[in-house]
Formats: sequence, structure tokens, C-alpha cells
Amino acid sequence: MSLINLSVKHGLTQDEARTNLEKAVGDVRGLFGAMIRRVEWAADRHRVRIDGTGFWVEMWVDAQEVHATGDIPLLGGLLGGPLATGLTQIVRRNFPKSLK
Repeated sequence: MSLINLSVKHGLTQDEARTNLEKAVGDVRGLFGAMIRRVEWAADRHRVRIDGTGFWVEMWVDAQEVHATGDIPLLGGLLGGPLATGLTQIVRRNFPKSLK
């Protein structure tokens, strides 16, 4: 089982963070599109759940941080590591102030 649990400070307004979350989801779709089965947004678009073949990921922003959590049980070591690494890179690329 591969679990991911990531929280980083974004240093943005909540609206800016939401916009960057939307960009991050676009990046996830671009990188793992063939594996994604459903993307479900909360009404306020501050939270999203991505379900794919053998995995799920939830991402959300609050006033201070962006969070990503998920489970990749069916993919295990074969693709679980690259998926978790790719997701982490996408979050960090779309929220660059978190690197300070």
C-alpha cells in the first residue's frame, strides 16, 4: 500500500491558492490522464477528489496550506512511487512559495 500525506504552506490568498489548485489538477490530468476515472470538485472549488485506476487522491487549500492525501493500494510499488512523486512535484511546482 502506498499512502501520501502532504501539507505545505502556500503564502497566497485563498483565491490565489484555489486557482493554483485548479492548475495542479490540470497538471495531474496531463501527467496521469489515462489512469484518471473521475475528478470531483467541492462546490467552492477549494477541495477536489481524483479517483483513478487503483488509487484516489484528495487535494484542498485552506487559508495557510495546500494539502494532498491519498491511497494507491492497487498500484503498490510498481506505479505507486512514481505517482506519489509526480503528485508531490506538481504541488510544489504550482505552489512555489512553499519552497521558501
